[in-house]
Formats: sequence, C-alpha cells, structure tokens
Amino acid sequence: MTSLKEFKAREATIYRPYPDEIPWKLLHLGDPDEERVAAYADADYMRVAKFNDEVAGVYVVEAQTALRFALRNLVVAPAYRGKGLAAWLLGHAIGLSESKGAREIIISRARPRSLFTRVGFEVQDEGLLLTLTPE
Repeated sequence: MTSLKEFKAREATIYRPYPDEIPWKLLHLGDPDEERVAAYADADYMRVAKFNDEVAGVYVVEAQTALRFALRNLVVAPAYRGKGLAAWLLGHAIGLSESKGAREIIISRARPRSLFTRVGFEVQDEGLLLTLTPE
C-alpha cells in the first residue's frame, strides 16, 4: 500500500459518493456558504477522490443548461495538497461535463485562478469560462 508521502494524484479513485459518504466538512472548506453546500446533496455530478479509504478531494459540477455547466466546488483535503490532485480532479470534472454534453464550463469563485487558466479557462466578467470544442 502506498503511503501518503509517496502519493501520486492518479492513484486516487474518483467516483460518485453514496449519500452517507458526502464529505460535508471538506465541501465547506471550498465554500463556507451553508445554503449552497446543503444544495449539493442533490447534485447529480458530485465526485470524490479517495486514497487508502480516505476522502482526499471532492468536486461538484452542475448543469445550468444542456450546453453550459458550472463547477460549483473543487477542494482537496489539506494533507493531499501540492500533489497534483486538484488538477487531476479538474480534468475529471471537465471530462464528466463534456461527456454529459457541456460546451462551456463556468466557475464563479475560483481560487487559485492559475490552476484553471493553465488548462484553458479564460477570465470573464465575474469568473472563468472554458469553451469546449466538439470533435
């Protein structure tokens, strides 16, 4: 079994959590707004990353329209930060959104922005926008 010290982001398993596995405390680290986070319980596109049976990160994507999705939350547990997991989760979120028909992904509260701009998000009036091009 790989130790946390040797952890590589791609070793994390990403999947849809069961209702009793939703990492509420971790979601609140990414968004302190109680009402917004409570609404995540109904999110169709919440995914958690687990390593050694421990939640290492989570993201929530929401379809706003058939073609426009919003990344509502993406947070990595403090012990897993600086190991590439945020980028791994972001790539997974983009792939999931695209597989569900998204042509745009918006983010309104992105910190740090550099993670998102590195993968192609562009700064817009109140956030960031990634335009996906169909094949």
